[in-house]
Amino acid sequence: MRNSLNWIVGLVGLSCPLAAPAADPPKFEFKDGDRVVLLGDTTIERDQKYGYLETLLTIANPDKNVTFRNLGWSGDTVRGTARAFFGTEADGFKHLKEHVLALKPTVLIVDYGMTDSFDGEAGLPRFVAGLNVLMGVLAETKARIVLLSPISHANLGRPLPDPAAHNESLRRYREAISKVAASRGALFVDLFHEWEKLNGAIASILTDDGIHLTEEGCWLFGVTLARQLGCLPEPWKARFHHNGRLGEVSGTSVTIDPAQPTGVHFRALDSTLPIPQKRRALDSLVINVVEPRTIVAEGLPDGAYRLKIDQAQVGLSWNFDSHSLDSLRVGAKPATGPSAPVWAKGVEVRTGPEYEQVERLRKVINEKNLLYFHRWRPQNETYLFGFRKHEQGNNAREIPLFDPLVEEKEKEIAKLRKPVPHTYELVRESEVAK
Repeated sequence: MRNSLNWIVGLVGLSCPLAAPAADPPKFEFKDGDRVVLLGDTTIERDQKYGYLETLLTIANPDKNVTFRNLGWSGDTVRGTARAFFGTEADGFKHLKEHVLALKPTVLIVDYGMTDSFDGEAGLPRFVAGLNVLMGVLAETKARIVLLSPISHANLGRPLPDPAAHNESLRRYREAISKVAASRGALFVDLFHEWEKLNGAIASILTDDGIHLTEEGCWLFGVTLARQLGCLPEPWKARFHHNGRLGEVSGTSVTIDPAQPTGVHFRALDSTLPIPQKRRALDSLVINVVEPRTIVAEGLPDGAYRLKIDQAQVGLSWNFDSHSLDSLRVGAKPATGPSAPVWAKGVEVRTGPEYEQVERLRKVINEKNLLYFHRWRPQNETYLFGFRKHEQGNNAREIPLFDPLVEEKEKEIAKLRKPVPHTYELVRESEVAK
């Protein structure tokens, strides 16, 4: 761009919670070499299918080797009820204990209470006693422990039941978990009150039945928990001045290319990958959960501009209602890219190589989780290790063969979690056509 041109470019990518907290939560510090075990009921088990929570915690620590194992089990309780197979509840708790201790975790994220809450107030003492027994077992690992409250029960209308009474029970269980966390020196994360704000149209997108999360729900669960742990990506912001001087920058490092005769050219290396942006079903709602990256370019010469990243054009979106039709035209034809006045107001960037990379990362995380699921929960468990092992127990020797497959996925994750530099070009369409 010509030195005489007075221009300012601002790049903004902000992470916005559903309701702004009074203060930023303290950051939960992960350490290099941490082994994180996710333990709980259906909410935790479903996350291994979509991988949003694990992806968010992974990209928040690009320079640390943090590994995750998901031990979620649908319908489980603090007593390991769902893990009993054909045995007793004591057998289920024994399996829970063995699985956790074998992994030697340094961090435990524990989410129990939803299944137990259906026992109501009468079941609360038994739940608290069971949670304390579980915490005693988990203390043997010497891991840092994060206790989550269950989410609230959303009202989806009839024919589903009114969840008011159940939510009162959930509120009591939430308070009990908070007190146990305080007494045990664990970090407590309140998801119940966050989810209470979501009744209405959004709840039908986030859950199947008011309590079991859809893919969109798992995305929001991951974003909410990562925010409360202080692990959302740092806001992505950079500002350039007309004289080529770089102004405010956070979340990325930028190198300007002043040699280009037209447009805006710079190279950026982000601190972390962006939050996955594939949950477009949430965009139509009043509440913006996560703001996409936005490019603002003031003082550009007249014309329409396209954005290229690494020489590939990326998709853009902007608000037509906030600009006159003339500002969206070049000559008599509608512009295929936003015009200079539109860029001055802001254009959202929802796609690009960074988003492609974070989706590749999430895909590999999900593949790793599936392999590990088959490792610790083989479908033919009864034949391999149970009362029918006399029939196929010799095949149990094949189960450890999943371990090297999981390790290979971990190596892929270690590469994909790290941002790489990209070249941005804001190019006038007349230049593109040459």
